[in-house]
Amino acid sequence: MNNRLSFALILFVLVISSCHSSYFDTPNDLKNMYGTVYLMNGKSYDGKIVVNKSNLLSSPVKLYTEGDKKPMQFRLLDVKGYSIRNDYFALKEIRGGVNIGKHYSFMRRLTPQDSRISLFENIEKVTRTTSNNTRSTHYETEYFMELPSEEGDGVWSLTSSKFVPNFDEKMSKIVSDCPTVARKIANREEGYFYRQVTVFKDKRPDVLMNIIDEYNRCR
Repeated sequence: MNNRLSFALILFVLVISSCHSSYFDTPNDLKNMYGTVYLMNGKSYDGKIVVNKSNLLSSPVKLYTEGDKKPMQFRLLDVKGYSIRNDYFALKEIRGGVNIGKHYSFMRRLTPQDSRISLFENIEKVTRTTSNNTRSTHYETEYFMELPSEEGDGVWSLTSSKFVPNFDEKMSKIVSDCPTVARKIANREEGYFYRQVTVFKDKRPDVLMNIIDEYNRCR
């Protein structure tokens, strides 16, 4: 009897602890992280955020406010973004690519809120099954840009045809209303240019941040 009671107590503790556990795997998969959810209708709510974009059986975004046992539940397209600590994650539509239909992802904003061009970091968890039926998991990071001339929440990959090949020609046209920046890009000056094929892919966001910072100051 005592053994049964002890087992039941241990099981109860495990269930309770799992309900209150928190983690941050990717911006699209997190649980019980304290922050703020911002909705498309302008409202915002503070509490413990749960995001599971791959879950098709329930709301992909939930929020537990203080003292509530049941969460507020939101449809994906009703959410503009959320913030955790000092990071803001915006829901963006990925344009281009081979996906059929619209594809959305929460991405970390790297540029200031009032930036004329916005740069985002997207992290995806990828699981593959190998030839010997073992599963391998890794994380892929890709960077996306929101263009000043386009409406909506669409973003483009830095490796898309919007920017490469001929990055110097395409990007200089995008910022053509700021001749000093456009000229540096067209002339392929150091820090304002990157090639499509490069082993230093992490340098691409650095180049874009240089361009965006100067473009923001060019009023």
